[in-house]
Amino acid sequence: MRTFFRIFLGLAAALPVLSSCQGLFGDRQGSIRISFLQDSGPLSTRAEDIPHADDFILTVSGSDGGIVYEGRFGDSPEEISVKPGSYTVSAVSAEFDAPAYDAPMFGDTRIVVVQAGETAGVQLNCRQLNCGIRLLVDDSFAGLFPDAELLLDGPGGSLRQGYDETRTAFFMPGTISVSVKESGMEQPLFTRTLREQQILSVNISASVGEGSGGISLQIDTSRIRFTENYLYGNDDASEIENAMSVMQARERAGEEDVWVCGYIVGVATATGKISFEPPFGKDTNIALGLRSGTADKDYCITVELKSGAIRDGLNLMSNPDLLGRRVYMKGDLVSSYYGIPGLKNVSEYQF
Repeated sequence: MRTFFRIFLGLAAALPVLSSCQGLFGDRQGSIRISFLQDSGPLSTRAEDIPHADDFILTVSGSDGGIVYEGRFGDSPEEISVKPGSYTVSAVSAEFDAPAYDAPMFGDTRIVVVQAGETAGVQLNCRQLNCGIRLLVDDSFAGLFPDAELLLDGPGGSLRQGYDETRTAFFMPGTISVSVKESGMEQPLFTRTLREQQILSVNISASVGEGSGGISLQIDTSRIRFTENYLYGNDDASEIENAMSVMQARERAGEEDVWVCGYIVGVATATGKISFEPPFGKDTNIALGLRSGTADKDYCITVELKSGAIRDGLNLMSNPDLLGRRVYMKGDLVSSYYGIPGLKNVSEYQF
C-alpha cells in the first residue's frame, strides 16, 4: 500500500512537467519563403526605372505588429523561421514620403498564414504604387509668362518646376493641380486625377488671338503608361509571362515545354553537388537558384545544356559574367538531373 502511494505521488508531481513539455513540443516552428514573380515585378517600361529585387526593403510582421524581419530582400534568408500564425509580408523599392522627381515606388503586400511544421510560400507581384506627371512647356507659353514657374500640388505636398525641367514628378495617387505663378500672382491651369501606375505627359502651350489671349493644354495620351501585369495564380507555364519559379519547378517534374525563371548560380559537378564559386570546370549544365545569391542546392534546379547555341550562350565556363544573371528557360522538367530536380531539352531562353 505504501509503495502504491509513493508511485501515485510521483506521478502526480510529474503531471505538470509532462503537460508543459507537451505544450513545448506542440509549439513547432513554421517558415515563410518569399519570392518575386518577376525580378522587380511588372514595372515601368523605362529600363532606368526598374529596381533590382535584392534592393527592395522587405518587412515581415506578425499579427501583433511585432517585426520578424526588416531589411534588404537580398540579405534575407531563403526561409524565415516563425511561430505559427498570421503574418504580413510587404516590400517596397524605396521610401516615398513626399512628392519628388524621378522617384517611382514599387511594392506589394501579402497576408500569409503559417502552420506548425510547414513552409508557406509568398510571391510578391510588385507594381508601381505612385503616379507621375510630366509637364513640357512650349515656347509660346514661356513667351506669355517669361518670368513664371509652374506649381504642382497633390497628395503629400507640392513641387515647383521651371520651364527647363523635363523630369517626371511623382505623387501618391489622387488629384494633382497645376498652376502658374508670376510676380506673386498664382493662376490655376488644370487638375488631373491619376491612379497608381499611371504616368501622364502634358504639353503646355499658349495661343494669343487679336485682343485676347488663351492657354491651351495638349494631353499627350500616348505617354500614359500602364504597367504590364503577370497573371498571378495561373498554372499554365507554357507562356513566358506565366513562368514558374525555381521552387515551383522542383515540385512539377514531368511537365514539358514550360518556362522557368531563376538565377544562374553555379554548375552541377557530381550527384547532389553544385559548385557555386568560379572557376567552373563544366560547360554541359548550369544551376538555377531562387535568388542571385543562392548557395544551397535545395533552392536550385539543374539545367542540361545540349551542345549548340544554347550551351554556347549559357555555360559558365565560356561566359563567367553570367553568374547571378536572371534568365527564363523553356524545357522539360525532370525529377532528377545530377540528383537534383532539373530541366532538360531546353529549346529557348531569354534574359
